[in-house]
Amino acid sequence: MATWKADIKTTSTGSIYSVTVEAGASYVAKEEIERLYRPIFVRNLRQVSRNSGSESSSESSVGGAIALVGLIAAGWAFVSFTPWILMGLGGAAGTWIGQKVTGQTIEEYNERDDGLGNKRAAAVVALALLLGGIGFVKGDEIKKGFDAPSVPAEVNKTK
Repeated sequence: MATWKADIKTTSTGSIYSVTVEAGASYVAKEEIERLYRPIFVRNLRQVSRNSGSESSSESSVGGAIALVGLIAAGWAFVSFTPWILMGLGGAAGTWIGQKVTGQTIEEYNERDDGLGNKRAAAVVALALLLGGIGFVKGDEIKKGFDAPSVPAEVNKTK
């Protein structure tokens, strides 16, 4: 159940005051306010809290657990597939930069008949391949760093 708050007026000469009810939906909250207070009007009906009591803490702990599992999975995927992830990001960045430089999207290159579109498209593809290749090489270097065994440094004793 959610907590709902509204501003109501019960008499024509009285002042406006706020009331709070528990309900599952806004229309139920309004009906409950009308049943309890018989107001002249109900204004600014708003939800002030989603859940109450133990429901809130159990749902937030489940959401937190799901977020933690997702974060661990994303970390594992990055460590395992670093070259491929950086290659894809580099290719996407190359495509984006190429489209900004040429002023055309990939779809617009096919619509041009003057041959200039083919040259611009080739430039975008070349840039995407270049940055994708750089991303793969750098990702491979990073992955080798992840996979390298950790060897403790030797301590030199001087007498």
